[in-house]
Amino acid sequence: MDTRTKHFFDPANLPAVYHPSETLYEKLQEMGIEVKEFAMKVSLPEEVIISVIKEQGFITPKMAESFELATKIPAYMWLRHQKSYDDFIARKNTTL
Repeated sequence: MDTRTKHFFDPANLPAVYHPSETLYEKLQEMGIEVKEFAMKVSLPEEVIISVIKEQGFITPKMAESFELATKIPAYMWLRHQKSYDDFIARKNTTL
């Protein structure tokens, strides 16, 4: 391995990136609605929204479009947040 690139990536020094559940949870509080009502607004089962909030699920492109209509947060922002989190987890779990 080239010594100039050996320390290019250090998983221990990654900035923290949070699951999009935090944004969703904060937005629901701001909107003053419960998970059940939000699930009905976005035409998804309540269990799907709960799994995202518990960081057990992820936001798909279709979900992002529904979230955009309900929250006024653009779909690309939901997807970018999910991708950033997924990348963070993948890199954090990388061993060199």
